[in-house]
Amino acid sequence: MKKIIYSILLIFLFIGFLSAQSVFADDKITSVNYDISANMLFLTSGNSSNTEKNPIKLVKLSNPNRVYFDIENSVLTTAKQDFQVTSGGVLRQVVVSQNSTNPNVVRVVMYFAEAYNTSNLKIMRLNGNIIVQINNDVCALANYMHEIYRDTKYDSNDYYSFVSMTSQQVSANDLPLTATASNAPEKVLNQIQQAFENSTVPVSVKSSYQNANVSVIKKNFKLKSKYYLTGVQARQNGILISGYGTFTIEKPMVLPNPNRLVLDFANTVSSPAVRSKTFKYGEDTIRVGQFEANRARIVITTPNADRYIPVYSADGQSVLIADKENLSHDKLSNITTNLVSTRVTKTNEQNYGLNLYFSKPVVYSVKRDANNLTLYMFNALQYNDQDFRSVIKGSSVENSKIYLMPRVGLRYSIPLDSRDTVKVYTGTDARTIKIAFKSPSKAIKRQPTIADTPTTLPTKVKNVDKNNDKVEMPKITPRKNGERVVVIDPGHGGKDYGAIRAGINEKDITLDVSKLVAAMLRAKGYKVYMSHDTDKFVPLQGIVDIAEEVKPDIFVSIHVNSSNGTEATGIETHYYHEYSIGLAKSVHNALMAQVTTTKDRGLFKSRFYVINHTTMPAILVEIGFISNDNERAELVSEKRKQATARGITNGIINYYKQQQK
Repeated sequence: MKKIIYSILLIFLFIGFLSAQSVFADDKITSVNYDISANMLFLTSGNSSNTEKNPIKLVKLSNPNRVYFDIENSVLTTAKQDFQVTSGGVLRQVVVSQNSTNPNVVRVVMYFAEAYNTSNLKIMRLNGNIIVQINNDVCALANYMHEIYRDTKYDSNDYYSFVSMTSQQVSANDLPLTATASNAPEKVLNQIQQAFENSTVPVSVKSSYQNANVSVIKKNFKLKSKYYLTGVQARQNGILISGYGTFTIEKPMVLPNPNRLVLDFANTVSSPAVRSKTFKYGEDTIRVGQFEANRARIVITTPNADRYIPVYSADGQSVLIADKENLSHDKLSNITTNLVSTRVTKTNEQNYGLNLYFSKPVVYSVKRDANNLTLYMFNALQYNDQDFRSVIKGSSVENSKIYLMPRVGLRYSIPLDSRDTVKVYTGTDARTIKIAFKSPSKAIKRQPTIADTPTTLPTKVKNVDKNNDKVEMPKITPRKNGERVVVIDPGHGGKDYGAIRAGINEKDITLDVSKLVAAMLRAKGYKVYMSHDTDKFVPLQGIVDIAEEVKPDIFVSIHVNSSNGTEATGIETHYYHEYSIGLAKSVHNALMAQVTTTKDRGLFKSRFYVINHTTMPAILVEIGFISNDNERAELVSEKRKQATARGITNGIINYYKQQQK
């Protein structure tokens, strides 16, 4: 019986020993790759079991400016690596070596320009591999524009970067028997040329080289990748392609038999984990391939190939291949942004551009067909229509059209000739989109195309057509009893305080001003309804329901603006439907005539719920900024409230006069 017990114990001890060996097995660092174009260092490991056991600690040193980190329980299976970076940038040198053999520790030392802040370094683990990402805070990153889309398929040599590398060369007589003596040193050097791919150097340990004769050799290399594609995931709203670095997508192709969409990622290397693999998205299939040494290809086999569009994330490291027919902004981003300004550039008749600037990072897509370039800016909910039209007037993009679309955001369409070529760039802060056009057909000014010709207005009043493009302006029809009916909506109320600063609530200011407007209009014989005339909460749809039930001539919602900072001041007026522009202009002009102590911020086309879902001319007025100390003090004063109410009242009266004419 004792023998049986001893045997069982020995078996458990043996199993435990094997488990311990597995858990504490050394990582093998099989290749070291540095991509200067993407500012990333990759250390490829053959074992991911120690990821949690071996946390990485970064040690910062000065004179010279450098950092180092140790990878415990690790063996460098190549000779010592020493990269001398000669093509500029903040990183000057990288040294990777076997720091000790008992225990096995690999040390990585990185030398930087003295001005570089090493706190910007990020170290990440990916399937046991180690990635060091360098954020270059010496350069003006905010001004850097990365090419994210292009029509043409260039030779990717355009994006090669150059680096010098020194490496230890081991004499042939002293190489391990498993290596090929004639080419092992060259293979060591070629690891960096095989960007992001596992080295073909035979796996061995440092002790194999201890007695070798070592000399130093130097060679220049071209780095061939900007993006390392690591993930393909089916999401509810599309197919998420993710990775590290910065990608450029070339003009998609739709091919028949079978029907499929082909997307080429320039300057990209796909991870072995996804390369040549097939993924499913419903009934559609996705396959990733390494089409060329520095070009990855994604093929989606689907009957709806023409409906898929790439949606670029704000961080620039992932792209969602999504069905444009089933997209809404709230499913793509948890932040919203506004188009705050536009600039047209021109080198000559054939080369021109357009810059779009946003208040926050923008999530967008680019779709190119024979006659148009279309940008979908999914989380952009506001823009100043007057400013935009004045900027593009008389320019090469004068015939372009911008729409604010329900559920989608901004859609911007630019008519092009089939011979024109386009590049689209994005800023590192994701707040700028730059479009560069090269147009052989622009030697003479383009004539408007059929798509540019205004369509005939419908005979019946309707809310908006499918493109939110052309609608008929509703006219105020005199009522039998001569009534002029207005709905005033005080912004917020009850449990909804609106913006709050220094104990002052937006809802209190808007209710006071709205009551004053109602009283002034009633004194002029207008019939006025209010969504609420006490401190009461009414949901947005409830406000719309009130307006639709009353069927007024016009709807005016009164709000107070706010900003994260304290500098912003001024009055702005928002509309959504084209038929509301006349009301917006009239009220805004009259308001600015009465309130002369603040800034005129202009008109904005915006998708606020209450002006989007009502069918009569409707506007939303932001009467000032509660976040600015001086303007807040004015907003709560009786003088400013009276002036604001007079301005809104005068604007409404003027609008009725214009309609009568």
